[in-house]
Order: sequence, then C-alpha cells, then structure tokens
Amino acid sequence: MAQWPTLALVALGACFLTLVTFSTRAAVIRWTSKERQSDLIDLASSMNAPVGTTLAFLIGFAVSITWGTMSAAQVAIEQVASSSQQLSWLTLNLNDSARANAINNDVVKYLDTIVEQDRKVLPSGDIVELPSFDALDQLERQIHRAAQGGSAVNPEVGPMLSAAAALTGSQAQLNAVARRQLPTVVMWLLLFTATLSAAVMGIVATKVRRPYLIVGWAFVGAIGIAVVLSLYSPFAGTVAVDFQPISDASQRIQDGQQALPR
Repeated sequence: MAQWPTLALVALGACFLTLVTFSTRAAVIRWTSKERQSDLIDLASSMNAPVGTTLAFLIGFAVSITWGTMSAAQVAIEQVASSSQQLSWLTLNLNDSARANAINNDVVKYLDTIVEQDRKVLPSGDIVELPSFDALDQLERQIHRAAQGGSAVNPEVGPMLSAAAALTGSQAQLNAVARRQLPTVVMWLLLFTATLSAAVMGIVATKVRRPYLIVGWAFVGAIGIAVVLSLYSPFAGTVAVDFQPISDASQRIQDGQQALPR
C-alpha cells in the first residue's frame, strides 16, 4: 500500500473511516435504548479528545520517523554523486590517460547502474547483492591498479584513494538507509487508534440528524495516514527520493572525459 498513489490512499482511508463511523452510529441507534444512548454519548464525548490527541501524536511521530529516513536517503544519494564527481576530477591529473579514461568509464557505469537497476531493488530492502556492487568492485580494482605506481608516478593517488573510500562509505550509507522501515507496531497502533477515533465519533453523532460533517473528519484522518504511508519507503511510491543528482553526476563525468589528454 505504501507504493499506491497518495490520492488513492486518502480515498481508501476516508471511505474506511466513514464506514466505521456511520456503522457504529447505526449500531448504537438500533440496539441501544434512549437512556443507554445518552450514557454512551457522554462517555464518547469524554474519550473523543484523548483519542484524537493520541491519533495526532502517532501521526506526527510516524511522519518524523519516515521523513528522517527520506532525508537520510536523499543525503546518501547526493553524497554518492559528489564523491563520484570528486573521484573523476582527480583522475584528470593522472599521468596515464588510458587508466584515467578506464576509471571514469567505470564510475559512469556504476552511477548508471544505481539509477537504472538499484532503484528498482532498494524499495524491497533486499540489498545483500545490489546490481551496482559488481560495477563498484570493478571501479575499486581500477583504482588499486592506478595506485600501484605510488605517489611518485601519480601525485593524485592519495587523494584519489580518499575519494574512493568516501564513495564506498556513501554507498554503505545508502544501503543502511534502505534497511530502515517504520516499525510495524507503529502502523498497527496508528490504524487501531484511527478506527477507535472513528467509532467514538460515530457514537458522539448518534443524536445528530445529519452528521455529514463527520465525512470531513474522516478525510482529515485519512490524509494523515496517507502521508505516513507515502513516506513509508523512501525509494518508491508517490513521494520518493530523487536520483537526479546521480544522473547529473554521470553526465558531467562523461562530459569531463573530453578534457582528458588523448
């Protein structure tokens, strides 16, 4: 459901909460006496504010977790892009232009693999063997070959190794973020509290002749839950991280290869 369009989530949530509210109201009207209805209304009225406050707290808590994960994922992507560009820039000063060209080609292949293949795997959280790992291994081998001559032959070897280490660290951070998920218990508590709040609203509206305003409340609750679900996975759904920085980095590196000495 986290990958559904946000409007579909809002519509489904609003329909569900509205159904719970009016079903509860109808059940109270049908199966309780007038005196019992008054007691239930008094009890529900006293519960309405605490339950509503709890629902708002859970929505805010869940959004803070999911938005934090979303922000961390975007930062990791931007770090991968910046580390790749730094590594590519350092290769421009290598004495071996063929080796520099090979390193840049591997960087471009690595970045393109992230955009084209990894982004389809990351939403599942199954990152034991991402498609880009092979490209990253090939890139690391190229860098180690370039470093074999030492700094006397290639003065940029030291900074280049540091940039490669930073790139590997950024990839590890991206993998770690892909494993983060909102705890299932939080989602169940959120759905349970929203359902309870809808039932309480239905009881409160027992003696209201046309309680159509409840539909508006149902939409408000549904919007809150939809926001949480939309942010649930940072790599999929209506609201997802932007891989454009990696695509831009790949394009800049390809453009920069033209500046390499032939």
